[in-house]
Amino acid sequence: MLTTLRISGFAIVDAVEVEFGPGLNVLTGETGAGKSILVNALHLVLGGRMSADVLRDGADEAVVEALFELPAGHPVFARLEAAGVPRAAGEGVEDPAPEPRGGEAPATSELLVRRVAARGSRGRAYVNGALVTASVLAEALRGVVDISGQHEHVSLLDEATHLSLLDAFAGTDAPAERGPAGPLLTRYREAFAALTALTRERDGLRRDDAERARRADYLAFQLRELDGVDPKPGEDAALDGERRVLASAERLREAARSAEALVYGEDGAASERVGQAVRALTDAAALDPRLGPPLELLRSALIELDEAGRELSRYADLVGGDPERLVELEERLEALKAVSRKHGGSLEAAVARRAEMAAELSALAGGGERLAALAPEIDAAGAEAATLAGLLTRARKKAARAFGEAVQQELAGLAMARCRLEVAFRTPDGSVTAGGAVLGPDGAEQAEFLLAPNPGESPRPLARIASGGELSRILLAVKRTLARRDPVLTYVFDEVDSGIGGAVAEAMGRVLAEVSQGRQVVCVTHLPQIAAFADRHHRVAKREAGGRTTSEVTLLAPGEARQLEVARMMAGATMTEAALAHAGALIEAARGAPAQGRRGVAGRAAARMAGAAR
Repeated sequence: MLTTLRISGFAIVDAVEVEFGPGLNVLTGETGAGKSILVNALHLVLGGRMSADVLRDGADEAVVEALFELPAGHPVFARLEAAGVPRAAGEGVEDPAPEPRGGEAPATSELLVRRVAARGSRGRAYVNGALVTASVLAEALRGVVDISGQHEHVSLLDEATHLSLLDAFAGTDAPAERGPAGPLLTRYREAFAALTALTRERDGLRRDDAERARRADYLAFQLRELDGVDPKPGEDAALDGERRVLASAERLREAARSAEALVYGEDGAASERVGQAVRALTDAAALDPRLGPPLELLRSALIELDEAGRELSRYADLVGGDPERLVELEERLEALKAVSRKHGGSLEAAVARRAEMAAELSALAGGGERLAALAPEIDAAGAEAATLAGLLTRARKKAARAFGEAVQQELAGLAMARCRLEVAFRTPDGSVTAGGAVLGPDGAEQAEFLLAPNPGESPRPLARIASGGELSRILLAVKRTLARRDPVLTYVFDEVDSGIGGAVAEAMGRVLAEVSQGRQVVCVTHLPQIAAFADRHHRVAKREAGGRTTSEVTLLAPGEARQLEVARMMAGATMTEAALAHAGALIEAARGAPAQGRRGVAGRAAARMAGAAR
């Protein structure tokens, strides 16, 4: 539950700290005193948008802090740990929490949330001292607090919300009872998403048939040109080298002949003179072994000179002009240059582009195959989605009657016993047909709440017939109906009593008191009949000091202080003994109301006042 809310530098608040407790916490005060500022601050704690606009004049920063005490195994801690946020200091309870023994209270952990807005800088959010984004904060605290504002009943007029409310009652968004498949609604949405993805792919392939054919023709033309040339990596460099040799054949032959003559072929050639040196040293080396090494070097040189001469002779004989081969090479090189210029600027780029175009053409050719393959996939996905949609439909139609009866029972306790709420179903928008069913994002139907205010009247949409006071009571009745399946620990009601009074207000106070027996309730109200039921009563008031207005929150002690506030709510500025007596009787009667069933608190209060008058 929410235990503490601390605010500073926020709107007309200098510094306020409010401590909440279990049961029904009531905030009262004159209009404009700042009651809803506390609710707005709580919105920020839950991840709402925070900007410098909320700063009080003269304040450098606005700070909102909230301290929660939650079961140690609450999902919020797992979500925070997944985001890297630690537990509060000293809170090391394992998750999930161990079962309490005997009469021990369940283990709890504290959660401290802090929002800061400063002039000239972006707002910041902290959880247990760790800096987080507002989106992480909002996701982590989902399900901790449920805020119903004085205008939230308008959401009941939005048909788009009705199906989700019915699903919450039916439990279709709760984990499946059998196996690890998960919530039925989640499974359906996954199946529907898979079906729509496949149908989009099919429609895209059909729509792109003409474009795909044009692209395939273009690629085939380009590939025919490249295949006709059939370039090989590095081929242009090799052919260019061969072309240069053919073009210079005469020069090369003359060079080889000249070198061969100098080395081997003519009188006085290098090989002849080296041979003479070998013969001259052969006898001398026999006399002095030191001449042996140079002699061996000369003999090796003579062998290599002879081999070089023979190689040059063979080269000169073989090299020669081949005009036909030269023309062939030049034509091939021109063809390679042409495809290089057209496909990337180099032969390597053209070869790579050829492979890419071949792969793309193959993929395009496979488009028809993919289109054919999609048909059975779509049929299978449609059958699965239709099966899950059928399960959803049966669960919703079964729950619709029970939901209407449960809300009607709650409305009876709110002086709307003659009203009848029904759930109507219709074909969903944005639908597709699969498995013989018309399916939408949330199933095979959309839901709408209809209200018949009086017996004999046909039910009609809420927007056409419900007044503000009726919508407030319907909202509370719906909340009360869903409370049995709602894991939220704290309900906040911000002036949802708008447009009601008298016995209806007393009935609403009783219902709020009953709700608070199972969870914490925080209620901002102008009605004394509701305030009388409070387990913890805070008064919000404005005061002026030094030419500035500020808002203050005071916890009213049981007894005279609380009685005075309830009397003020009834009588206004003119306090009378009768108002005080009435307030005391109302509080005393309300104190026993939850345990006394549906007997009227206002009637008991009147009886007490009558006895006091006698």
